[in-house]
Parts: sequence; C-alpha cells; structure tokens
Amino acid sequence: MLAASVGLHLLFALVLALLAIPEPFAPTETGSIAVELLSEADYAELVAPEPAPEMPHLEPVSPEFRPKAQAEPAVVAGEGGMVAATEFFAADILNDPSHREVQQNFPLLASREQVIQLCNIEALEQLRDHGVADNPDALVGYAFDGIAVAGLSLEANGGAFRAAGRWHRIRYHCEVAPDIRSVSQFSYAVGALVPESQWEAHFLNSDDDWLD
Repeated sequence: MLAASVGLHLLFALVLALLAIPEPFAPTETGSIAVELLSEADYAELVAPEPAPEMPHLEPVSPEFRPKAQAEPAVVAGEGGMVAATEFFAADILNDPSHREVQQNFPLLASREQVIQLCNIEALEQLRDHGVADNPDALVGYAFDGIAVAGLSLEANGGAFRAAGRWHRIRYHCEVAPDIRSVSQFSYAVGALVPESQWEAHFLNSDDDWLD
C-alpha cells in the first residue's frame, strides 16, 4: 500500500516537471536582408561618380573672314599738300546732252581757252564730288594770280571758287588729253575764305550778274 502511494507521487511530480518546461521560441518570419562585404577598393569604385559621357570632338569654327572690298579712292595725297584726283569728270560734262550750250560753244574757242575751260570744269566737278564745300557753283582761275598755260598743261595758283555765296581760295594743276576733250591729271588745294571786302577787287560776286 505504501509502495503504491509513493509511485503515484513520483508520477505526479514528473507530470508537473514536464508542464513547467517552456516551449521552444519560434522567431517570427520576416523579410531577409542580404549583406555583401566589400573591400576598400571595391567600395571606392562603387561610390565614385560616373564619368561624363565623352563628347565628340568638334573643330572650332571661326566666322569666315571676308575682307571688305575697298573702292579705289577718288583722291590721293599729292605733292605740296595738293589732293590728286584718280577719277575725272570734264569729259562727261562735254558729252552730256543737257549741257548743249557748252557743247556748242566749246569748239569755237581757241586751243588755249579750251584748256582753261576744260580745267575749270574739272575743278568744279572735283570740288562737288569730294564734298569740299556746299555745292560750288562758280570758279575764277585768275582771281588772285594769272593762269599759266603751257601746251596741254595748266597751273592756277591764285584761283577762287564760290560755294553757298562765299568765296574760297584754290590752286590747281591740270593736264588735258591731246584732243582737249578730257582731263588726264588733276590736283588741287583749297585755301582760306576770301573776305567780302576783297571780292570786288578780284572780280568776285555773290551772284552771276558779272558773268553776263
């Protein structure tokens, strides 16, 4: 009887001991994280910025240089401060039908007078073309000194021309072609204004009455 009682107590104690052992812990399943170990060289290569894409090589393009065409100057520097013309106009005046009176009267002049008139025409046209003064409209080649004519060459050192009602001194040298129909060489120099007090003494006037 005693042995049976002891056996029951032992069995009961074993059951209690089994109940006291905790169940093994089962961790909650979560997403896995992969970890990769890198060396310093691998890490540096990984974090280095990507190189800029290589651009195609283009040759520098400079604007095409085109020098401006320079027109031949109508005048060039001459000797003694004279302006030497490279373009001449007297022949055009003689051949212009609108200057009929000049065309009719010019052949009636003596050769010396033709040289003088041709050179005077050239002088006025050169002054107009070069814009020396405001619309020169009259010229007296002998105003302050005589005109020297030697064959086809003329020298006027004391001339005067009128522009905008005022007179200016001028000297000029002129060479005409053998047919006395055109000028082949011309140079000039413009001087000072002529005081009005000197006009009458040198056959100068503000209008054309003295030319009639």
